[in-house]
Amino acid sequence: MRPAYLLLLVFGVFGGCTCGRDAGEGAAPSASAPASAAPSVKAPAANTPAPDDEVKPVYPKTNDPPDPLAERLCEALHGLPTKRRASCCGHAPGFSLAAECTRTLSYALREKAVTVDPAGADACVAAMEKAHDGCGWVGPAGAALPAACDGLVRGTVDEGKPCRSSLECDDGLRCLGAGPTDMGVCRKPLPKGFPCGVSVDTLAALTRQDTFEARHPECSGYCAQRRCRDLVAEGGACKADVACGAGKLCDEGTCRAGVLPGEGRACKRACAAGLRCEDGTCVGPKEEGAPCEGDVECRGGCLRGDAGKGGTCGMKCRML
Repeated sequence: MRPAYLLLLVFGVFGGCTCGRDAGEGAAPSASAPASAAPSVKAPAANTPAPDDEVKPVYPKTNDPPDPLAERLCEALHGLPTKRRASCCGHAPGFSLAAECTRTLSYALREKAVTVDPAGADACVAAMEKAHDGCGWVGPAGAALPAACDGLVRGTVDEGKPCRSSLECDDGLRCLGAGPTDMGVCRKPLPKGFPCGVSVDTLAALTRQDTFEARHPECSGYCAQRRCRDLVAEGGACKADVACGAGKLCDEGTCRAGVLPGEGRACKRACAAGLRCEDGTCVGPKEEGAPCEGDVECRGGCLRGDAGKGGTCGMKCRML
């Protein structure tokens, strides 16, 4: 299922609003003002420019036609799942981020701030088609993003140059200061003590580049509790894998060399992406017809009988 913040991004940001810059703008009448007095409102002139305090998306809206590659990729990432779910469940397609993804990515491509390999985009589209074949994937979480779709958007912006997304920066750089309505600057990762994890990367979210942090780290170490922290050395005490850095795991409270186990491998708590640890072994999602106890076990959802005991994996149109 798409992250909830994406919906907030679209409705709260891309629609635009006018917000006061300080407490005095748009404030309620003072206590000394007559209770019956209403603020006077003048209709703006036909050619009056937009007020300076209008909140606009970091990727401006233009009248330019969509980039064909962006349109095809975004339709696969957002439109395809929405339409396939609607077809399986017998209802009209719901809200999709395909148009906003297309608009945003098209702008970045026109500005030559990013590149997308056409062959890579073709592979992603094909993988999305396969992942959403049939209806067995329909469930609360939806189909997982295929590996072919991650890492497609690559940046061209050098250090010290303005940016709208970390995806626009060269590998190893972060677009510091950027957010849904603000531009930033491509910089090296932040050292210990600096604030982190306080903004949303619009382009990365819309293009579903889930692992962009690996190529564009915000901190030179890692981010925890909204502060950059130094990585824990091998053999040091830890509470989470992220504290140990690439190629290491937090194993029973100690950073050790290693990676999360793959499918069929023994596990204690966690497995590689897309897998879960069940009875000491890493397993993938169960297919239609397999017994289940909860949705997390299934490729789609866990359908329970009236008794509410054991269930069966299959298409589940209800989100809860």
